[in-house]
Parts: sequence; C-alpha cells; structure tokens
Amino acid sequence: MKVSLEEIKKSFDSLINSEKSREEIANWAQNLMFANDDEILEYDPPDKEKKIWDGIEYLMGVDLKDIDGSYLHTKEDFIQYRKEKNI
Repeated sequence: MKVSLEEIKKSFDSLINSEKSREEIANWAQNLMFANDDEILEYDPPDKEKKIWDGIEYLMGVDLKDIDGSYLHTKEDFIQYRKEKNI
C-alpha cells in the first residue's frame, strides 16, 4: 500500500472544506497505520516519510470527541496543524 504526501494534503483539504467526514478521514488514516504495522506501507516520496507519518497520526484522531459529545479539534486546529507542519 502506498501513501503520498499529496494524499495527506488532500485529506486535510477535504477535512477543512467539509468534503469528507471526520470519521471517514480518521478511518482512512487508521488503515494506513495498520498497513504500516504490517510493514506494507510505502511513502511517496520516501524522503517525506516523517512528514507523511505525522499527518497520518494527526488525522487518526480528528474524530475524537469530548465527554459532552463535541469534537476535540476544531477546523481552526486543522488549519493551524497543517501550517505548523507545512503539510
């Protein structure tokens, strides 16, 4: 299974623009984590593995909710994280 930095960027775009649900993005990222655990995940480009993996880890948690049922992360959080990580 291959994941590209461009796919990570598009996932952030989809999340920020509400084109895909938080749950859909988080499930996709979780499947990438499973592929990594199974040592079948390839990074494109290979030299951006850390940046891609950081994005995957963050995206896995975008559907987390607080005790009151509200999401832990806001749209602004997604934008800020993306800016900080230059994704």
